[in-house]
Amino acid sequence: MHQFNLVVFPVIAIFLIFIRQVTSESASPSESELNFAESVYVRISSACRALVDLQYYSMKSQNGIIKTMKITHLDGSMTKTFPIDEAYQTLIKPSMFDITKQTKVIIHGFKDNSHSSVSQDLAEAYNEKKIFNVLLVDAEEMMNKGYVLSVHNARLIGKRLANLLANLENFGANAEDFHLIGISLGAHIAGWAGKYFRQYKNHSIGRITGLDPAGPCFSYAYADQRLDKTDARYVDVVHSNRLVQGIIEPLGHADFYINGGGPTQPGCMVPSCSHLRAANIYAESIKVPKSFVGIRCRSWKHFEENACEDKEYAVLGYGSSTATRGLYYLRTSASSPFGLGMKGTKILKSPMNSWLNINNLNIT
Repeated sequence: MHQFNLVVFPVIAIFLIFIRQVTSESASPSESELNFAESVYVRISSACRALVDLQYYSMKSQNGIIKTMKITHLDGSMTKTFPIDEAYQTLIKPSMFDITKQTKVIIHGFKDNSHSSVSQDLAEAYNEKKIFNVLLVDAEEMMNKGYVLSVHNARLIGKRLANLLANLENFGANAEDFHLIGISLGAHIAGWAGKYFRQYKNHSIGRITGLDPAGPCFSYAYADQRLDKTDARYVDVVHSNRLVQGIIEPLGHADFYINGGGPTQPGCMVPSCSHLRAANIYAESIKVPKSFVGIRCRSWKHFEENACEDKEYAVLGYGSSTATRGLYYLRTSASSPFGLGMKGTKILKSPMNSWLNINNLNIT
């Protein structure tokens, strides 16, 4: 699940992780400041986009496969799933969609579906609060093809979702109450939905949250080719597996780099574990608000040196303020519960290191 099947990425993943460990100082360089591993990653992503464009021009009408999309509606203990073409008429039936509530839309990633534990954990956490409309997008048949074709389909899924949201706004919902939460490739689907919604309605949806947005095909793409901060009034992004399955650059108004953003997360032995850690942490933040706090900082290196200058803090996840801006870093534990609160905003030095620093001792 969530394993990219482009041949080049599995082959170079370990190599890139090694290069990242020995060369990286910042999670947000300009393109001219990329290290070797990041430059390779960007070049591969660019080649991937060329394949997507080639796929696009060689394909016929996709109306048939778009009809395979489904929407699942959670309401307390009730769960209903219906085809995308029936979604609007179903949701506007009595006792279904409440236009006075915020709407949370969960969008799964590549080789996944709305029934996966990751999507369900997010949806159930919101559903338990009983104050939201909770919807899940299921586009399994459009996202279980080869990765390049799935990237191509992401735009189609986003466009169709935008159409549904626009109709719901016509029904009386407030666009500012729409919050899309996209996992991996689902983050870029959310971006497309935001772009098309703005085209349809000439204003933006309220919020998009990207949970380790997919990197292959998207790193250093133009803003109109991937999730971007212009796609909603507030875009927050959580990074956990950058340089492997996750994008390497910041995309949102606020970008949170957990444990430096990766490429590996504490307690994880395989890339998919680190990649999905962003979603795991976000789900935990819904259940335990304000358990994840980041500090604004120039880079992970500065964070590791406890040298963040601003001492400006922000909450990750459920309690995130829409006024948050910038890059934020934090530590988490290696297993659930992951949240460390304010303790996660500092690197804890060992007593021996502290003693050595105090006494200015040099060891050779």
